Amino acid sequence: MKQLLQKRTSPQQVFPFPSAGEVVWETPPCFIWIYEEAAEYTVSVRDQNGFLWQGSTEKNYLVPDVVFPAGKYEWNLSTAEAERGWIPFTIAGNAVEFLRPTGRQIFDAVPEQLHPRHLFFRSDREALLRSHPQDVETLRANIALALREGVPEPPRFLTDEQALPYREYFGRYRGFIDRNLVACALGYALLEDRQAGELARRILLTVCSWDPDGECSVMGAGWDEIGLSNARCLPAVYDLIHDLLTEEERRTAQRTIERYAQQCEDRLRKTDYVKNPGNSHVGRLPAYLGEAAMVLKDSDCPREKLIRWLDTAAEIYGGIFPFYGGSDGSWAEGPFYASSYTKWYLPFFCAVERFLGVSYLERPFYQRLSQYLLHFAAPEFEIHPFGDGYWCRSEDAEWPGFFAQDPFRLYAEKFGPEAARQKERGIPQPKIFLLHLLDVFLPAGSAPERHLTGEAVNAAAFPCAGVLSMQSDLNDGKRNMAVLARASRHGSASHSHADQGSFSLLYGGAALISPSGYFGRKYGSEHHRLWTNSTRAHNCILVNGAGQPENSCEGTGVILSCMQQGRSFTAELDLSGAYASLLQWKRRLVMDAAALTLTVEDSVTAEQEAELSWLLHSLSLPVNRDDGSVFLSRGGIGLHILPEEGLLPGAEICDRFAVDLNAGVPEQFRVAMPPQYHMTWHTEKKREHRIRVRLQIVP
Repeated sequence: MKQLLQKRTSPQQVFPFPSAGEVVWETPPCFIWIYEEAAEYTVSVRDQNGFLWQGSTEKNYLVPDVVFPAGKYEWNLSTAEAERGWIPFTIAGNAVEFLRPTGRQIFDAVPEQLHPRHLFFRSDREALLRSHPQDVETLRANIALALREGVPEPPRFLTDEQALPYREYFGRYRGFIDRNLVACALGYALLEDRQAGELARRILLTVCSWDPDGECSVMGAGWDEIGLSNARCLPAVYDLIHDLLTEEERRTAQRTIERYAQQCEDRLRKTDYVKNPGNSHVGRLPAYLGEAAMVLKDSDCPREKLIRWLDTAAEIYGGIFPFYGGSDGSWAEGPFYASSYTKWYLPFFCAVERFLGVSYLERPFYQRLSQYLLHFAAPEFEIHPFGDGYWCRSEDAEWPGFFAQDPFRLYAEKFGPEAARQKERGIPQPKIFLLHLLDVFLPAGSAPERHLTGEAVNAAAFPCAGVLSMQSDLNDGKRNMAVLARASRHGSASHSHADQGSFSLLYGGAALISPSGYFGRKYGSEHHRLWTNSTRAHNCILVNGAGQPENSCEGTGVILSCMQQGRSFTAELDLSGAYASLLQWKRRLVMDAAALTLTVEDSVTAEQEAELSWLLHSLSLPVNRDDGSVFLSRGGIGLHILPEEGLLPGAEICDRFAVDLNAGVPEQFRVAMPPQYHMTWHTEKKREHRIRVRLQIVP
């Protein structure tokens, strides 16, 4: 019989699950595979006593209808002509039992003729006001800002060359919709602020008067953010101010919400999302589809359509989702995107829990997310590696609020660990909510019966995303030494870079060794594509001047170990798959927290003789010293960089990007960003290289 190879050929494709030897933390598991044009697939499961379960489907995933107890299993995938072979896996002793709800069950549980119902019930109002006194004051400030700014102008970037271009327009539009409109709708529902409600009504009806198939479309090729804001916010706003609308206005809003939901469904189908979930924009849509169905239950929209939308959302959230997240709580696109992309679906999740008593948040990823945020999204960190936006703060003018003002909200409160709760308590109350207002006033819901979060540890590996963290003391922000590194199965696609093996070094939150590069004016600028995405922008190596494959599922790495013994930490990475020209590249990171040193050791074997370029980047000017070392200082913290083996004397130091930040950008839209500095050492040309560099922090 032929073998199903199940080899990924695109970074958008699923990862087969469970993989060989994998520990599964929920039961029943969702079995996932790469679609290979078969008419039907059969999943067979057996344990030590023999055959246990079998099911068939035309899809590329299948969830058994029975709970498997803890223990060792094997599963096989077969078609009429081929099979994969038996793959062993283990269901953990404390695995979460999660029986997925259907769209029909969710639909039947949604109360009719009751508004608001989506984010909270009117009966929740007093409790929410008592439990969120500071948030209420911030909300009042948001409402005052919204009243000053009024109603947005429609987009004209497709039809008027003199109009504000797409990038600049949608940056402003989020302020009007995700911030002002939502704040005013919340102000009406929670604070009974009639003036805020009337502005929300005006903005809602204004947006509903625009063509949802024009510049506002979710389907826009390269310009979908305006439609995404509308699909995200209009259902909740309609629900919150429902009693302010006339019957005709309600029908207008309902038709608009239905149209955006239909676009969400069409785009999910167009991309064949369940087979190809590696699309961060499309990954937001199931929640918006489900929310639209919830608020339209008592509208003229056909019930069969609403149930179909809820079925789509329920199957995705109970199955393959999240593609960029894994059971260890990590997010492959990095903390900048994790902070927002783990919030888009919270209103839908919390509504399902209120209506039905079933919580998607009990799945392993969501329970453990706060552990990942604790290590990679600490508010005191100057940067948050890895991936696009690592340089952004919540208050940045570039993407205000996209790095969430409180990434820990709900997750730390619900699941811990205590160190994450302390980190959240240390985040200052914002003067203005910039984004993500829809998760601020959600009722807390119930805590899960089985906690998977665990206690906080200073050395942690997150193999699903392929990142690790070694920190001297997570709870001591002022004297914490942190080494963060990446070796990932996800390659370099989406918002990830060609940076396998790259690391960052921070002390007291100050970034001493950092990735380099920015978006420039926008994602996909020449600078972003040709510098930030490339290996030369990161703390890696080049082989004969060449880096790792970009925008590819090729070029991967593996975390071999990450451990702590007293004040000493060691991590080992296998990066041999990152370069086609290398037979082996292993990187060892040794952090001595007592001596404040990081030693980087590389063992490289090339197919042929090769010269390596050994790269580091910083946010402060490095200076060559007479003893062959390099010194830099940032935030009062010094760093000596001392090559000890394998590198030729003298570092090349430069303060320019090989591709300018504003390359190809019209003068009126050029941006200014802080300077960055680039260090390069070279080796002799040979097949085998042993490199050792010591980095000494001087507080």
